[in-house]
Amino acid sequence: MAKCVLHIGGHEHILGMVFNRKTEVEQKEMMTSKIERRVCPHALSGQLFWLCAVTYVIALFGRMSYSSVMVALIADGSMNKAQAGLIGTALFIVYGICQIFSGLIGDRISPKKMVFTGLMGSGMLNLLMGLTGQYTVMLVLWSCNGIFQSLLWSPVARIFAEQMPPDTRKQACSNVAVTYPLATVLTYLMATVMLSVWGWRSIFFLSAGIILSAGFYWLYRMTWFEQQIAQSTEVETISLHPQPQQKKDSLLHMMLVSGILLAAFASMTHGMLRDGIQTWLPSLMTDNFHFGTAASVALDIIVPLVNIFGVVITKAIAKRYIENELKGSAGFFAVTIVSLVLLGFACNRSAVVSLLLLTVASTCMVGVNILLVNLIPVHFGAIGRSSSVTGILNCSAYVGSALSSFGIGAIAEGFGWSSAIWIWVLFSLGAWMTAIAGTRRWGYYERRLDG
Repeated sequence: MAKCVLHIGGHEHILGMVFNRKTEVEQKEMMTSKIERRVCPHALSGQLFWLCAVTYVIALFGRMSYSSVMVALIADGSMNKAQAGLIGTALFIVYGICQIFSGLIGDRISPKKMVFTGLMGSGMLNLLMGLTGQYTVMLVLWSCNGIFQSLLWSPVARIFAEQMPPDTRKQACSNVAVTYPLATVLTYLMATVMLSVWGWRSIFFLSAGIILSAGFYWLYRMTWFEQQIAQSTEVETISLHPQPQQKKDSLLHMMLVSGILLAAFASMTHGMLRDGIQTWLPSLMTDNFHFGTAASVALDIIVPLVNIFGVVITKAIAKRYIENELKGSAGFFAVTIVSLVLLGFACNRSAVVSLLLLTVASTCMVGVNILLVNLIPVHFGAIGRSSSVTGILNCSAYVGSALSSFGIGAIAEGFGWSSAIWIWVLFSLGAWMTAIAGTRRWGYYERRLDG
C-alpha cells in the first residue's frame, strides 16, 4: 500500500502507517476462522462417557476371545504356535490396515452407525468361530473380524474429541484407557472358568451374545444422546488462529510437520509389547516353567489387573510432569528397556521375576497408549482430524501387534524365548530414539493447535 503523507503546520502525519496497521488487523481477523458446534451438556457427559467405555469393553471381548483360548488350541493339538500366532496376526494386519480407512471415514460418517456396524459384524464372526474347528476357516473368519473391529475405536475417539464438553475431554481420553486391561481381565476370567467346564467354543458363543446385545443397546442409546446434543445450549467456539493453512494441509504433510510419523513407530512398538506380552505370557510360562493350560491363562489375568492401576499412575504422572506426549512416551520406553533386558536373563530362571518384569513392561505400555493413542488425537479435534490421527496411530499399534503375534511365536519356537525377548528390546530402543527425535517437533505443533 502506498504511503500517504499529509503536511500540517510543518509536521508530517504518516497516515499510511495507520492504514497499514488497520489493514494488518483486518487481515488477521480474516485469517482467524471460528467454528461453533453444540456439545453434550455437562449433566449428561458422564453418561456418554460410560456408554462409550462400556461398549468398547464389550467390543474388545470380540477381539480377545481368540487369544484367551489360543493356549488351549495349541495344547490339544489343533495347531502349533506358529499357526496359532498366524490367526492372531491375520486379525492384527487386517485391523491395522483398515484402521487407516476407518480413521479417514470416521471424520465424515456418524460414530453411532460405525460402532453399531462394527459390533454386529464382530458378534456374528465370534458366533461362527465357535461353530467351526477348522484351522483354515478360523483364519479367514478372524481376518474378517479385523475389518469390523477397526470400526470401533476411531468413532469413539471422535465422540470424545468433538462431542464431549471441552473441559472433560482429556480426562475422558485418559480414563478410557482402563477399558483395554479391564476387557482383558474379564475375557480371561471367563476363559479360565469356561475352558475347564465347557471348552473353548463356549468363549466365542458367550462373547457373541454379549456383543450383539450391546450393539442394539448402543444404537438406541446413542440416538437419544444425538437428540440431546442437538438441543443442547452448550456451544463450543473454536478459534483457529492465523495458521489457516492448518486445515488445508494434506494428511501426509501434517504427519511430517507434527511429528506424527515418528510417533507412529513408537506406537507400533507399544502395540508389539502390549499385545505380545498378553498373547504369549501363557505360552512362555507353560514352556519355561511347565504351568498347566488353565493355570497359565489364569496367570495372564495378573498383568492386566496391574495395568488398571497403571492407568491411575500414568494419569497422576502426566498431570504433574508430562506436557509433551512424545517426551513422556520416551520416559516409559526407557523403563521398559531396563525391564526387558533383565527379563532376557531371567526368563529361564524364575517364574516370579519373569512375571514381575513383564508386568512392569506391560504397565509402561499402558502409559504410552494413553499418551500416544488417547491424548495426541484430542489436539486435532479443532481441525477435524481427530479420527484420522487416531486411525494412523492405532494402525501403527496393530502393525506391531501383528509382528509380535506371528513373529514372536515363530522366533520362540525356533530359537527360544530369550531370543524373542531380545527382539522386543531392540524395538523398544528404536521407539525410545524416535520418541526423543519427535519431541521438539510435536511440542511446537501442539502449541499451534491449542492456540
